[in-house]
Amino acid sequence: MLSLIVLAAVQCAAAPQIATLEAPDAIWDLAAKDLNQNGHKDIVALCGDPKSDPLRKYLAVFMSTGTGTYPSVPTFMMALDPGAGGLFWAETDGQPPRELVVTTPRGADVYAYREEGFERIRTIEFPSLLPGNVREPQFLDAIARDLNNDGIDEWLIPTHTGYIIRTADREYGIVECDIVSEVRGGSSVQIRHRLPAPHLFSLEEQSPKGIAFLGEESVDFAYGEKWTQHTRYKLPINDDNEWDVSAQLKDINRNGLPDLIVTQTKGNVNITVVTQVYIATAPFTYPDEPTAEFEAKGAFATPLLIDVDGDEQLDVMFIKVPFGVRNFMNLFLRRKVAIDVDVFLFDGQTFSTRPDFSTSVTLDAPEGRERPAFILADFDGDGRLDAMFGSGTDEVVIHTGEPERFISSRPWVTLPFKPFGEARTYDLNGNGAQDLVMFRPGGRQASKIDIAVF
Repeated sequence: MLSLIVLAAVQCAAAPQIATLEAPDAIWDLAAKDLNQNGHKDIVALCGDPKSDPLRKYLAVFMSTGTGTYPSVPTFMMALDPGAGGLFWAETDGQPPRELVVTTPRGADVYAYREEGFERIRTIEFPSLLPGNVREPQFLDAIARDLNNDGIDEWLIPTHTGYIIRTADREYGIVECDIVSEVRGGSSVQIRHRLPAPHLFSLEEQSPKGIAFLGEESVDFAYGEKWTQHTRYKLPINDDNEWDVSAQLKDINRNGLPDLIVTQTKGNVNITVVTQVYIATAPFTYPDEPTAEFEAKGAFATPLLIDVDGDEQLDVMFIKVPFGVRNFMNLFLRRKVAIDVDVFLFDGQTFSTRPDFSTSVTLDAPEGRERPAFILADFDGDGRLDAMFGSGTDEVVIHTGEPERFISSRPWVTLPFKPFGEARTYDLNGNGAQDLVMFRPGGRQASKIDIAVF
């Protein structure tokens, strides 16, 4: 009897609800939020007509029904001011759902969901580097966090010298960190800012969460009352200008402290990629020698920190694009791109010296601005990582994760979605399994959203 129940559950999970939603114009970005608190997330699409003058920007909202289905056309739409830039969600009154904050050249407008629509409840002025008058606005995920556990989100507002920490009602102060700005002259002036990525961490016997700002050469740690205490850690990177450097902060062993991952790349065709992992030994402290080191030659290798085996600790996955003759021939003659995947599992102390899993995936090459859709998530709810990628030009497939190998040899699910564009995952129906949302900004079918709910 138990085996029949398990089999029925697997068969049920393998038959997702599929929907195609369509907005009146091109979709630039989207978010999934439970606006009416019915236990199902709604789809909020950020849209615009690129040929309009002034540029027409608006939100197209698709409200989920009680059964988890979605209407094919927007439930309602809300016009945005032409000066709108970035958008983010923040809890401002302590009552769900979170409010929508739209940045403007002078600060931000705050909107609350009321009776199947958004209502502007306040306008706040503050200096910032957050964009206004943006042609293609985006949702900004890392702006608002509840740092002191009072139910109200603090906002991390970038400025020329650092980040202002504030709420909708008050400003705490500014944390100075490594913000790099560039200006280019000529017939037109181009201004660019590179902002350090914020990462939250916890300290014993301290209530406010600390913030680590990861810059290009250092990490700035802000902590304590009103985040006035400060520690800087210089990244362990080569001084040789021939190396390109990128870094990440991730809590690999889930002890509350951010661990450091540094990747250095040298060369173009004869490329060498070295990734070093430093597990934090104490707050703001990393070992002199890396905890683990990985090297790849002849391929562009991007490290991804993600829980592959469901043990709640982060593993290292390398997604590698080989620069060999065979891959170039496949690209130009067959319009195919080969990707190699190596997985190194974390055992609680370090990583294995050889890949625990290795596999290869062949994707169809996109045309124009489109890119192949590829994403990793737990779609079947078993705790292991699954993989979604394209199969041909008209379908995507999902392969489930397996203990003996990285992913299954045969697809678990095949979906009739174009395998190009942006792929996102959300738990739309609250059952613990991740659901698939795809859209294609700047490409064909730019006004459509494909959804698979498991």
